Amino acid sequence: MQHRANGNTSGRHRRTAAAHSHRAPTVPLAERSRYAVAATLVVGVGVAGAVGVSDGTPSSAAAAQARTGAAQLQLSDPMTVPLETDADAGLRAAGDGLSLDTGKLSVAQVRKPKPLPWINPMPEGSVTSCMGQRWGRLHAGVDLAAPQGTPIRAAGAGTVVSAGPAEGYGNAVLIDHGNGYLTHYGHMSAITVKTGQSVKVGDQIGNEGSTGHSTGPHLHFEVHQGSYKNPIEPTRWMHEHGVDIAGCASLSD
Repeated sequence: MQHRANGNTSGRHRRTAAAHSHRAPTVPLAERSRYAVAATLVVGVGVAGAVGVSDGTPSSAAAAQARTGAAQLQLSDPMTVPLETDADAGLRAAGDGLSLDTGKLSVAQVRKPKPLPWINPMPEGSVTSCMGQRWGRLHAGVDLAAPQGTPIRAAGAGTVVSAGPAEGYGNAVLIDHGNGYLTHYGHMSAITVKTGQSVKVGDQIGNEGSTGHSTGPHLHFEVHQGSYKNPIEPTRWMHEHGVDIAGCASLSD
């Protein structure tokens, strides 16, 4: 390919450089390694020269110092520089909180904290009645009142022992937690689990209501030790297991 000279210059000249391309040239690994080391040596020579000028030493001494440094950096040919492998990149990405997806890095999902073994079955509710004698009989649990239909959740993981109508409790669910304790939930407007079903802590088991012997929407919550019909004070037991249901004096006993 030939270029015509501008109007002020006579004659022609041949293009001696390779044709220009926007595509980056492919450089062998060994060549890239040599370039990296060469750049390091150039920086070293520049620094050594600057030191030689600043402290008054001859430039030949600076050059000798640079050559000494170069000899110390000399590697076997072909020179190789350790490159990061895909596995290394993956581990680094994981350490930086990035995903290991090939081809792109995205913020990794934050590890979720382990759920508590016990929770308040209806944290939206307020205590309206505690365990104790009421109307000449034992009120065997704590009452929590919230708007009609508020979700009721399993206070802990376990197996549903019964789910359905239960005399004065109305629609009720009984869960055996496998640790010697059972929890009982009464007066539900709806039940969303079945007998024999395994539940995790926090799983919805029904909705608050006013079925059975009830004067208004609320959850009647009981804790039984060893077997059903052996109720213990529920708010104290929940407090001992990391869950506070405020409103009953038993927490300060």
